[in-house]
Amino acid sequence: MPHTLTIVIRNLSQSKMQFYAFQHPADYQSSGSVLQSSSASLATGAVLPYKSSGSTLQFQFERQPHVAAFSNQAKFAMLVKPQPFESAAQTSVVANWPIALTPKDQTKQVPNDTQLTVGSLGLSMPVYASGIPEGNFGIQIPSYTPTGGLKLYCGNGIKVKNTQVVLSSYVTPAPVSHIFCAPKPKFYVKTGNHPVGSPISFSSTGAALCDFTQGYSTCNVDYQPDGTFTVHRQ
Repeated sequence: MPHTLTIVIRNLSQSKMQFYAFQHPADYQSSGSVLQSSSASLATGAVLPYKSSGSTLQFQFERQPHVAAFSNQAKFAMLVKPQPFESAAQTSVVANWPIALTPKDQTKQVPNDTQLTVGSLGLSMPVYASGIPEGNFGIQIPSYTPTGGLKLYCGNGIKVKNTQVVLSSYVTPAPVSHIFCAPKPKFYVKTGNHPVGSPISFSSTGAALCDFTQGYSTCNVDYQPDGTFTVHRQ
């Protein structure tokens, strides 16, 4: 399968338009219970009408799954320079690793599990662990005491081509738990301006679906004059 997923947007309307992209939320579970997740914008940009400019807008993401974690507290942020932190938005994550998903043939031992450390926020290099369902990776959460003002997130990270890893969807982990995360290579494009890493309310209504699950590498998205989208995969 291709290593890079590309979304190419043509604006067929008569006006300059702003677009943003986001991913279908990963499925999260722990101890048999489904966890509710939050989502973030992965890319944004503006493009002139195609017929008068010939311009297109391109978003690129790596197919390789990543595990990622973020905290807003300075004593946890020892791997990056201090950054402003508002609501759930993050322009970069504190810790991340490429990670494997448990394959259908579970006799194959792949690095599908990591351990979160909280005192000095980090993630261990992924190793193989049994018991993680097919299509998932695992995050082991240690004992810690949630405190007022602490925002601690972990989950599915997406590597934006040639830049940073962004928490695409994420949960606030419960202490002493084992989280299973099943990301999906499905992305959406909508009109609007949401900075990279800013929280969004996930909704596919009125969005262009860019589905890379069957091994496609490129989705060509046309924004029509009537405000609808058409998508062609290749």
